[in-house]
Amino acid sequence: MKIALYILFIIALAYNVFPLALGLNRDRRTAHMINVFHALIFGLIQGVMYWLGIILGGTFMHLFEEQQNAVVLGVLAAVSIRMAIESFKIRKGERLFSFDNYVKFVVMGVAAGINTFIVGMIAAYLSPFGLLMPFLLVAAGFAWSIAGISMNLSRKNIILSSLLHLLGSIFLFVFGLIYFFTNNWL
Repeated sequence: MKIALYILFIIALAYNVFPLALGLNRDRRTAHMINVFHALIFGLIQGVMYWLGIILGGTFMHLFEEQQNAVVLGVLAAVSIRMAIESFKIRKGERLFSFDNYVKFVVMGVAAGINTFIVGMIAAYLSPFGLLMPFLLVAAGFAWSIAGISMNLSRKNIILSSLLHLLGSIFLFVFGLIYFFTNNWL
């Protein structure tokens, strides 16, 4: 059961790249291999942002060891609230971008990785799969990106993306509650 929840945690956390990938292939003229490269970059950014969060969190998270349950719940609640707000922006079509240059592409990829960065800061308390977590986030981000690039940009898919984003945010919050009350997830 714990492994299934961890996998869902990774899937929900890496979901942020899907709306960007959905908007990436708006005109459907981009070559397939270029899209695979874009998906790989989105996935790599997810893993790198988590790893950077681990490094930053390692500098000060030891100060909160006595309140680790509350810290994990607080961070996951903040990330889930941020994702819920983004889900409504996606529904309106505000979070779908066309990328006319690679600088904008990388900046938006980093922006999509902020949630993984924030969660990476609490890796001292909660790190599913240990050192494999950044690699699993790369794989999940790549998979979400491929799924987003493969879909047509339509109103139905935008609403689906918004709904999945909202469900991911709810799952992260529930996961935080489970961790808060059980404290046996290390």
